[in-house]
Amino acid sequence: MKTLVFLAALAVVGLVVTGAIKLQKSSDNTLSIQVDENRVRQDASRVVEEGKHVFQEAESTLNQATQDSGQK
Repeated sequence: MKTLVFLAALAVVGLVVTGAIKLQKSSDNTLSIQVDENRVRQDASRVVEEGKHVFQEAESTLNQATQDSGQK
């Protein structure tokens, strides 16, 4: 559960850094949060594609290691 909360917080921070979520504090000490939904979708899509690539590389590495250990 802690890992899930950490990943969610990391995702929010990443969206703030990329500009998909904008935080603004006004002069009357209120906090305004603006979410650019299109930017969030684009960022999420990019992350999913990069994640797929990482998993494919990991799978390839594991398959190669299995083949190498089977030949010994």
